[in-house]
Amino acid sequence: MKKIKKIIKHLLFRYYSLSILKKFLLAPLLGLILVLPFYIFIFLNMLEMKQSVNSVNDELMPLQEISFNNILLLEKIVNEMNSAVSAKEVEWIDDSNKHADKIRENLNRYKESSYKREIKESITAFNNYYRTVKEVSAKIVLNDQCYTNIENDTKVLVQNYNEIDGLFKSLKLQIKNDIEKNFNSLYCNTNFILFNGNFIFSIWFFISTLIIFLVYRDIRYKINKIVEDSKEIARGDVDFEKRLCIVSYDELGQIVKSINMFINKLHKNHEELSDAKKELDTLYITDRLTNVYNRVKIDEIIDTELKKKKRYDHICSVILIDVDYFKLVNDTYGHLVGDSILKEFATLLKESVRDTDYVGRWGGEEFIIVCPQTDKNGALSLAEHLRGKIEESNFTAVGKKTASFGIATCTKEDDIQSLIDNADKALYRAKGGGRNQVVCYN
Repeated sequence: MKKIKKIIKHLLFRYYSLSILKKFLLAPLLGLILVLPFYIFIFLNMLEMKQSVNSVNDELMPLQEISFNNILLLEKIVNEMNSAVSAKEVEWIDDSNKHADKIRENLNRYKESSYKREIKESITAFNNYYRTVKEVSAKIVLNDQCYTNIENDTKVLVQNYNEIDGLFKSLKLQIKNDIEKNFNSLYCNTNFILFNGNFIFSIWFFISTLIIFLVYRDIRYKINKIVEDSKEIARGDVDFEKRLCIVSYDELGQIVKSINMFINKLHKNHEELSDAKKELDTLYITDRLTNVYNRVKIDEIIDTELKKKKRYDHICSVILIDVDYFKLVNDTYGHLVGDSILKEFATLLKESVRDTDYVGRWGGEEFIIVCPQTDKNGALSLAEHLRGKIEESNFTAVGKKTASFGIATCTKEDDIQSLIDNADKALYRAKGGGRNQVVCYN
């Protein structure tokens, strides 16, 4: 089904790419292509007819003549054998050899033809008959027609004669029938071609007319559509999201392209306003200093995850992070260096968390990570990984820094405030326990 749809789309693309003149010329061409298989059939049929004629001329007619001659030669052999017996002349018996050789020559000439089985049977039967007739005739002449086995020999001779005579006549009849069959086939094929030729021409004419009509309707529809849309633009009723949907690459397509370019220019200001709105939306959910999510967006994410917990029992954890002794950085190096440290810290967190985690700035030097589908052990593993990365990193101006982590995993009874409070309690314990460590709320 997909292949058929793909083929149809390709054909439509080809059609839309044609000029109007070529579309009208397409009608007779497609009609011709549709009837082309019939003409191929006629060509193959003519080849078959030619083969039939060649078969009749090259094989069947000569074979029929030879079959007729063999029957006559067989009668001559019988007559000469009778003459030799009547005259009691043994030498006369060999006079029939020329007729026997001629029969063999005729049969051997077509030994590999389509009648080779019948011809081989005829050769074997003739040799048996000719050998028997010569022997019996010689015995009759030499024994003065009186020898003890004459009755049996005569029966065998008659049987052999009847066999070869029947084979010759059967072959002649079979060849005659095949000739008639070939001529009947030629007659039928000729009638078929003549009868269906007019029918195929009618089909071609009907298909061409139908395609011209469909092309005319398509072009008329496109022109009417362009006129209607142009009137709307002239009245000022312009929909900036609307484009002319006429798919065509002909002269009408060029007109549609020009109209759409005009709408694009009108649409440009609308897109600029949309981009400005998106930028404002981004600023609304992003912390401007660190370029991670702000507290507003983090609250929305936590609220969504808590709803999933209550409805689907999806687990979720949050990690609160506090930069150790950050106030000392501000007091020692100034707030500009402090801001730089916060930016580097946020970048390190974003690069180190998983794709499914959300990183945000919770306030001051505190950051938060929301971990969907993550239990306490998973959050603990992630927090330890982050703690090690922070401890190993060198920050601008201050060198090494550490951070404390507090982890809380949600329950069905939690809301945003309780979940954050739990994480904050764990963070407080981490800071009270000496900092640079991870504590889970229990």
